[in-house]
Amino acid sequence: MPKIPETGAQLLRRAARRRIRPLLGGSGALSVWQVCEALVPVAIGIIVDRAIIPLSIPALIISIIGLGVLFTVLSVVGYRFGARLCNAAREHEAHALRVEITHAALTAPSLPADRTSGEVLSIASADADTAAASFQQAGRGIASVLGMITAAVFLLIADPVTGLVVLIAVPIGLLIVALPGRSVSARATAQLEAVASAGRSASDLMHGLRVIKAMGGEPWAVRRYRTTSDAAADAGVATGERTGRLAGLGALVMSAVLAIVLIVAGLRLIDGQMSVGALIGILGMTAFLTEPMRALAEIVGLFAQSHGAADRIARLLTELAEAPPTTRDTADSGPNVTTAESGITITGWPANSAADELTTAGGTLTCIVSEDAEDAAELLSALTSHARSLGPARMLVAPHDVDLFEGTIGSNITMVVADERSDAADEADHPPIPAEVLTASGADELLDLVDGGLDYRIQELGGNLSGGQRQRVALARALNVAPQILVLAEPTTAVDAVTEARIADGLCRLRRRTREQATIILTSSPAFLAAADTVVYRPTSGPPLIGRHADLLEADTDSAAAYRDAVTR
Repeated sequence: MPKIPETGAQLLRRAARRRIRPLLGGSGALSVWQVCEALVPVAIGIIVDRAIIPLSIPALIISIIGLGVLFTVLSVVGYRFGARLCNAAREHEAHALRVEITHAALTAPSLPADRTSGEVLSIASADADTAAASFQQAGRGIASVLGMITAAVFLLIADPVTGLVVLIAVPIGLLIVALPGRSVSARATAQLEAVASAGRSASDLMHGLRVIKAMGGEPWAVRRYRTTSDAAADAGVATGERTGRLAGLGALVMSAVLAIVLIVAGLRLIDGQMSVGALIGILGMTAFLTEPMRALAEIVGLFAQSHGAADRIARLLTELAEAPPTTRDTADSGPNVTTAESGITITGWPANSAADELTTAGGTLTCIVSEDAEDAAELLSALTSHARSLGPARMLVAPHDVDLFEGTIGSNITMVVADERSDAADEADHPPIPAEVLTASGADELLDLVDGGLDYRIQELGGNLSGGQRQRVALARALNVAPQILVLAEPTTAVDAVTEARIADGLCRLRRRTREQATIILTSSPAFLAAADTVVYRPTSGPPLIGRHADLLEADTDSAAAYRDAVTR
């Protein structure tokens, strides 16, 4: 397994290694562009000395052709291809970082305690783009340095004294500009964290939007988001202020260096120690120096922001890799789940009760009712962790919370989109879904109510479907996988009793068709309990009750009375 970068510097070095070819190619092409830019005033000075002052027409024609070749190389070969390669490196690395963060979040046992999905989304988008922008900065930076070296070499050849002044003043100026870089990086990191906090707040509000609207809590939600958004705006202003100060410092240093060069060149001209063409070249080269120096001043601030974003990404990846499972206690004290050919065995549930054992077999449906919600959550967590190690074809746990995605009903059920099959395919061209799956989940009734059936477009988070409709789509998704072991958690709480009974009957018939499939449902639904082969009731204290639903209802014990209270609606 590749080593996870622990710091922003390590992450940026890894990015540079895996994008080394486009980075070198882009930097080389941009360097050609910048060197050609530096040669323009040199060429003009030569034209003045060799063609204009001597009034030589052949030399002028050759000079014009030479200038045309120079500008062609400068614009087409240099800048065009250099910018394209650096942009390609940036976009590919940003994509790779987004995929890496998403994969780490999906495969981690849980999100870290102080992280939310909204913050992870912010880091996977804004921070990934900011960190990957370092490729553009690197290409421009290398090209700017080479342009300045070219200028210095010309100045040394044209006039050693002036060239020496440039070689001394420019590095001192760059050092002065680079010193405040850490301050900009700290501000940029604070800004990204504030933006992530605003994203976290927005994500929470969007998930609870229905409840907020039902309770008339819109003013509270607006105030809550405005507070976090204002904090992000203030952090952005602070970052912009520091970046602006850095750019201003760079302009001041650049102006001072240029003033020194112009004064020295002017004195040399007065003494008659250089020609008119050399003077024009020196003045043009001095003016040219403004561009790479300004670019380097900007690059220092931008790279500081990229470094801050890379630090946040590296920190998140490390936290996700070290995230503990989402159980109340340690793994040793929670339920122990083991699987056989087509069944599952659960021991040690609740914690420290290893004598209790539940075994299911293929072709059966088992319902579990827990009096203690925390015990039920602990069991579901253990089942989820075990399923993750086996894979969805072997064991699948469908939680109570329904997550739907933008796309069609069909793509939400099959979890297959066009990019996974063919670039030319349309998202509506989903793989076939068995009619029995649609019937067993109750999704067939939904398809009759919407335009387009399986091709009906679902909005973000399923906002254009009711709670019961979303549950039916999610149930159809789980049944369509057809895992050997299927675990459902309260799959029909938002549907009416008639539909629930129909779903319970269809699900049982579908899952009992083969002896290789076992089904466990954590529910207190009378419809599922009546259809189950085995019902397990886990009271807060005492041994569990195991049997048929009808038998447990008729039993004359305290636990049976508690069971009747728990399942009576």
